[in-house]
Amino acid sequence: MMACTYKLVFKGDIAPDKNRGKAVNEFASLFNISIAKAEQYFNGRSYVLKKGLSHGKAQYMSEVMLEAGIICYVMGNENASNRFSSKGDVIAKKTLFQNRATLSQHVTSFAGTTDLADFNIKLLFSDVFKKRNDEELEEYYSVGTMTTTPDINEITSEFPRPWLFIRLFGLMLLTYFGFIYSFEYWENIKLLPGLIFVGTFAMPLSVLVFFFETNVPRNVSLIKVFKLVLQGGILSLIFSLLMFQLTSDLNWLGPPVAGLAEEPGKLIALLLIANAVRYPYILNGLLFGAAVGCGFGSFESAGYAFEILLSQNYTSMIDNINLRGVLSPFGHIIWTGMIGAALWKVKQGRPFMISMLFEYTFVRVFLIATLSHMLWNSGDWLLPWIIKASFISVVGWIVIFSYINEGVLELKSLKNNATSKESV
Repeated sequence: MMACTYKLVFKGDIAPDKNRGKAVNEFASLFNISIAKAEQYFNGRSYVLKKGLSHGKAQYMSEVMLEAGIICYVMGNENASNRFSSKGDVIAKKTLFQNRATLSQHVTSFAGTTDLADFNIKLLFSDVFKKRNDEELEEYYSVGTMTTTPDINEITSEFPRPWLFIRLFGLMLLTYFGFIYSFEYWENIKLLPGLIFVGTFAMPLSVLVFFFETNVPRNVSLIKVFKLVLQGGILSLIFSLLMFQLTSDLNWLGPPVAGLAEEPGKLIALLLIANAVRYPYILNGLLFGAAVGCGFGSFESAGYAFEILLSQNYTSMIDNINLRGVLSPFGHIIWTGMIGAALWKVKQGRPFMISMLFEYTFVRVFLIATLSHMLWNSGDWLLPWIIKASFISVVGWIVIFSYINEGVLELKSLKNNATSKESV
């Protein structure tokens, strides 16, 4: 039986507090190559640095690189009999996936994000059903202010274990059913606005709280998140409507044109309301993007529900609310979330500049979100919609989980650097 080995992959990423020039110098020193040669590996593409490593050795080398401010990724599913041998030097070859590579490896390679070989989804959801008292809930909400935001050295380096989101979903679901029962029993039209509001926000808001909980730095308050939902929701709708006008010549595409109008619209809204250097982390960008996507998707669903109520009937409206609710975790909220994470990764705590939108790291993730949106709206063209929707959903969450992984890695790097500076 042939042993499973690992490889160390570099994608051009450096720690947010690391100067690019210093990172290149460190890279050149670690691999005993010239600075000019090292510069060639900082172009945003993927390169294999080492092959044929044990998992422990690969992890150790990744940590050594991280201490130098250079972010590398350990990728598994590599066979010891691979025809490419490692001689200790940097392999100047772009990473090529074998036919047996998993979907997650293909997706994360294209997106330029952390591979999920060591991702533990059971750990992520391990605290969902643990009992919590009221004091824990109050403390959990109390984050993001000047007095409750932890210092970088105090931030936990453990992987996030969200649990509040499932409780919120249960509460909103009970409220939604309460509205349905009340309306169908008394037929009081005054209950319909509340029914539409709760029904269209129940799932998106619960998923947003999931992103709030995975924001390990704990530097964003719940009030800030709700402001982003409201402000981002209306601004993204306005800018999307403007983008629909600008892309009117592409109406021949039909429903898929929404991807070309709405994704840029949400991006503009995100830049206008969340472009503060106070929030420098990748996980911050992921949360902010998800908040804008939550507002946009919920308001859009409420609009569809109201339109169907007027043009068809109450039963059709409920069916539409239920369907869009079930599908909402796989649409706007993760598309805008990944866009936000990619942009914050490029920003690295710096003020926004237009040139950042043209960096390869951002462009490829924006492309994933836009194409996903377009395919989602393409109906049964080429393939049955359910097959395409399933594929799009899996791809979307692979990117999201990968950014959560990368966000935690970023914090570990910052903590290591902060500790090193204090010990000097």
